[in-house]
Amino acid sequence: MGTSKVEKRRLGTTAGGGTYMITLPKDWVEALGLTKGESLTLVWVAQGIYLKPEARGGSEREGSKAAHARLAVGEGRGEELERALISRYIAGFDVIEIVGPLSVEQREGVRRTVQRLIGAEILQETSDYMLIHTLRDPQVLSPPQLLEYIHENVEAMLQDAPAALLEGDLDRAVSVVQRDDRVDRFFLLLSRQLYAVLRDPLGEVERGISRIEFFNLHTVARQLERVADHAVKIAQAAQALHQERRAVPPPLGEAITETRDAVRWVLHEAFHAFVERDGGQAHRILEAIPGVERRVEEIDRRLLQLDDPHLAYHIGIVVDSLGRVKDYATNIAELALNAEALQGGKTPP
Repeated sequence: MGTSKVEKRRLGTTAGGGTYMITLPKDWVEALGLTKGESLTLVWVAQGIYLKPEARGGSEREGSKAAHARLAVGEGRGEELERALISRYIAGFDVIEIVGPLSVEQREGVRRTVQRLIGAEILQETSDYMLIHTLRDPQVLSPPQLLEYIHENVEAMLQDAPAALLEGDLDRAVSVVQRDDRVDRFFLLLSRQLYAVLRDPLGEVERGISRIEFFNLHTVARQLERVADHAVKIAQAAQALHQERRAVPPPLGEAITETRDAVRWVLHEAFHAFVERDGGQAHRILEAIPGVERRVEEIDRRLLQLDDPHLAYHIGIVVDSLGRVKDYATNIAELALNAEALQGGKTPP
């Protein structure tokens, strides 16, 4: 069995400012479209080495054409266009054109969606055309910073939503619902950054975070984003009870407050166990979860004794949401264990 031929190519490096010769398999040379004497950039990425051809003759960098997307407007509802726009944003497109007659519903939907996308602006608009430009990922908002902002907002929402329910504070409930947009914006930008790292092998070098670490970080952010959704559900239950002029009985309110505090505690501690890669803390959180579950189950039993079915229904939504938040805190604690194992051990082959 014969061996493949190899070709010698120069390697430019900034390490010592010199130029070195390397040999590459012939099929690699042909696949990259290299010519004799061409310079390459060699970058150490995680457990491997990445070869990157230098830009040729001022032509567009590989992948730059993918920064432009075109959406044709059909007869579909506004939600379909909004979902398509969000997917292009997350995928990393910087210029998005929407072409075709736009209904009032579709146009308003696009405007609302663009407001949710950090860095996105509508630059041009006619009766059958909209041009949206998205800045490349702002370096001032690093992945860890985005995760911290998401966590801070979510914890505040989880504090305020049950309080609005128990105090009958409509303004506080409305504020929780409005803040969910901010969490969504941070999460969408984080998702966009993750896609950029997955597309470009040098992305993790530029951001100083490995793909595996970024994946874990994004997964924690997803859990927190879902917690925000449940805070909104609790706030909406508070709004409904306010409109129906119903109040939570004090003994039941005390149980909800205690359960809310227990759920917030496990979520807070699980998050910091992940950030600090503290496996011991993660284990303590997981051991505390059954106690939180018992609190949730106790409130469920009390709901069966309520004579008001409407009150029981809305409080049931609140209790279900607190239980779901407990589940997301459990997921984050388990991710903390995974992250600690990855940091402390060697990467498997």
